[in-house]
Amino acid sequence: MTRPTSKPVVRPSSKPVIVNPGTPAPKSGQYKPTKGGPEVTVPKGHRIPPTPNGGPSKLVDPTKNKSGK
Repeated sequence: MTRPTSKPVVRPSSKPVIVNPGTPAPKSGQYKPTKGGPEVTVPKGHRIPPTPNGGPSKLVDPTKNKSGK
């Protein structure tokens, strides 16, 4: 008797990554200001740039390679 194949479990990320301007980025990827403005690409360890309307930035599209973990 064969076992039915199961679908892989897709789990949402535990917490959104929100970083204040001037703080080093914990992960590489696209950061979007929470109060509006253009997305910026920030490598891991580089500082998040100031936002046009003030406030923190949220990681919206993490890098899909192993260097930016």
